[in-house]
Amino acid sequence: MDNNAQQNETTTFQVKVASFNLFNYIEPPLAYYDFENIYSDEQWAKKQLWLANFLAENQPDIIGFQEVFSAEALATQAREAGLEHFAVVDEPSIVDDFICRDPVVAIASKFAFEDVQAIDVDSEYAKALRLEESFKYSRKPLRVTVVLPDIGHCDIYVVHLKSKRASLDELPPAQSMTVNNSGKANFGELLGRNVLGQWASGIQRGSEAALLFHTMMQRRMETQNAMILLGDFNDSLSHQPLSLLLAQELRFEREGSGELASYPLSDAYQLYCQREAEVNVENISDENSIPSQRQATHYYGAQGNVLDYILLSQDFNPHFHTSTAEVTDYHTADRHLINPQYERDSHSTDHAPVLCTIHSRR
Repeated sequence: MDNNAQQNETTTFQVKVASFNLFNYIEPPLAYYDFENIYSDEQWAKKQLWLANFLAENQPDIIGFQEVFSAEALATQAREAGLEHFAVVDEPSIVDDFICRDPVVAIASKFAFEDVQAIDVDSEYAKALRLEESFKYSRKPLRVTVVLPDIGHCDIYVVHLKSKRASLDELPPAQSMTVNNSGKANFGELLGRNVLGQWASGIQRGSEAALLFHTMMQRRMETQNAMILLGDFNDSLSHQPLSLLLAQELRFEREGSGELASYPLSDAYQLYCQREAEVNVENISDENSIPSQRQATHYYGAQGNVLDYILLSQDFNPHFHTSTAEVTDYHTADRHLINPQYERDSHSTDHAPVLCTIHSRR
C-alpha cells in the first residue's frame, strides 16, 4: 500500500490553524497611535478585502489574530468567512476619543468555545523573578478551549509578545542630548539609551514567554488537554530566552523522564519537515517536497526573520506514543512581502501569516 492510501485510511479528521498579525486593523474614523493615521474609506475597504481574500483562499478553521483595534469589525468579517465563533479578552486604549494604542489579540474559529479566558500574570512567580509589582503582559494573551473530533479537548492560546522596539519610557531623563550646546545630537547618549531600551524590551518579552509557558504547563497538568500556541513572538525561537519554549529536558533530573515527555511544545514547521523527511525515505520521487529553507514572516529592510509561529503539544507529534494527530502541511503566506502588487497588497500587512494543517491519526 502506498503512503497516500495508508494516510487516507488512518486519518479521519483535518483542521487548519493559522496565526495572522493584521498590522493595524482599525476601522475609521479611529486612528492608530497618531491623529494622522486614519484610513480613508477606500483604504479600509482594501484592507478588509485583502483579509477576506486571504480567508477565502486559505480556509483556516481556527485563526489567531494580533494587532486588533476594531474587534467588532473583525468578528463580522470572520463570521462572513464561516468562522462563527469569535473571542477577544481585552480592548485597546483610546486617547482623545479616537486615537487608539495597545492593540489586542483575538481568535476566530469554526469550532465552538467551551471556555474563554484572559491570561494574567501570576504575581507570585513574577515577584520571584524580581519583576516590578506592576508587571503585566504588553498584550494580554487569551486562551480558548475547543473540542476537536478524534483529538478531544484542545486549549488554544493566542499571544503577541513584546516587540524589539526599545522601551525608553522607564529610563531616567537623559543627562545631555546635545554636544557642547552645538545643537548636534549626542550619539553616545543616544546609542547608550537605545541599548538600555532594547534590553528592557528583551526582559519584558522573555518574561512574558516564561510566565506564559509556566501557565500553560500548569493547565496541562490540570486537564491533559492538547495545546496550540499561535502568535507573533517578535523574535526567533532560536534565540534565548524564547528557545526555552521548546525545552525538552530537565537539568540534573533523571527520574520521571517518561512523564516529562508529554509536556514539551514543538514547532509545527519542524514537525512538518520531520514528517516530509520520513515520507520521502519511502517515496524517493517526492524528494523535492521538503522545504529547503524556512520562509521569513517579517522583513526589516532586506533582512528577513521568522517571528510568527505555531507551537503544538506532543499530542500532534507522531513520535510521541499517545499522539492523536500530525502536521501534514505548513505554509507561510508571504506573496505580498516578496512579490507585492500595489493594487492588491497596498493595505495588507507587514507580516506573513503562517498556517498548518493537522490530521488526526485515529
